[in-house]
Amino acid sequence: MKKVISVIGMGLIGGSLAAAFKQQSDDYYIIGFNHNLESAHEALNMGIIDRVAETVKDAVAEADVIFIAIPVKMITEYAIQAARYAKHGAIITDVGSTKASIVASIEPQMPDGIHFIGGHPMAGSEKSGVKAASPTLFKNAHYLLTPTEKTSMTAYKNLHSMLTSIGANVVAIDPQKHDQAVAVISHLPHMVAAVLMNLASKEANHTQNILMLAAGGFKDTTRIAAGSPRMWIDICLENKDAIIYSIDQMIDMLSSLRHIIEEEDRDGIKGFLEQAQKARLNLPSVLGKDIGRLYELYIPVPDKPGVISDITLTVGQLGINIEDIEILHATESYGTLRLAIPEKENADKAARALSQKGYEVDLRTQG
Repeated sequence: MKKVISVIGMGLIGGSLAAAFKQQSDDYYIIGFNHNLESAHEALNMGIIDRVAETVKDAVAEADVIFIAIPVKMITEYAIQAARYAKHGAIITDVGSTKASIVASIEPQMPDGIHFIGGHPMAGSEKSGVKAASPTLFKNAHYLLTPTEKTSMTAYKNLHSMLTSIGANVVAIDPQKHDQAVAVISHLPHMVAAVLMNLASKEANHTQNILMLAAGGFKDTTRIAAGSPRMWIDICLENKDAIIYSIDQMIDMLSSLRHIIEEEDRDGIKGFLEQAQKARLNLPSVLGKDIGRLYELYIPVPDKPGVISDITLTVGQLGINIEDIEILHATESYGTLRLAIPEKENADKAARALSQKGYEVDLRTQG
């Protein structure tokens, strides 16, 4: 029997999810819905969905997993509407780049037996629309999930397995910490790119053809400024506090840089640039998923909400990707959680962190 996936929102992300699952397995039956039905029919013509739904109810009634892939300001409304018509046991997840307000708004309104897990794929393109969809968009990309103490262990495991099957590196993170982190690594860079582009455009009014001189560095830095303004308005307002805090921090750092340049402080400039260079060189490489040997952590746990979020968030806070999760049931209320983690160093760190929280951890080499 095929697993039914519903994708609400046939844009770049929704279309790419549909394409990835369609390519990954013939065992998926994919239903697409879009407010503008033209995009959904385009997805059907592309062969990345099996059926177009004309209403949310039609889209989700049979679905095992429902992806809400629409602008952030609309996610809560559509998730609650989807939950109203979803079958018992269905998983609802979103792809919004803000999480705290979305999770806080949606989770309390989920009916019994319907599971909401916040999500955010750290993947995208300056292109938009379903025509730009790619089945490889999530390969080697970090895909953040935000489990809470209410998250079902089985639901999380199932969603995690689906996402890793399309090549994503799944990392668990607390919703609040997620918003603080993406403000720095995603939202602020977009604002900075917009500022640089507007500054260059303004200067072009005074210096003829300045934009003709734009070299690779400027083009690379400002590429993301080509993203959808409408989408970024919503992101700015949804994650306002964290973005403002990051902007203030950047203003302070720019002021310090301005001062050492004004003072012709060669050592200060050198130290500032060397610190940035060292940090950039220390960024983890994600070029290719050659994970080498996997190590397995076996953890006896009670089968109840809260356990899976505690364990996965503990590992996620270390920046460690869990390659696979399996629940090995011994009784109806107790079982063993198996985590597969690439690289011995990461497995050791995860085992220590979980042991310090009181879990009994058995670390083994896979195979």
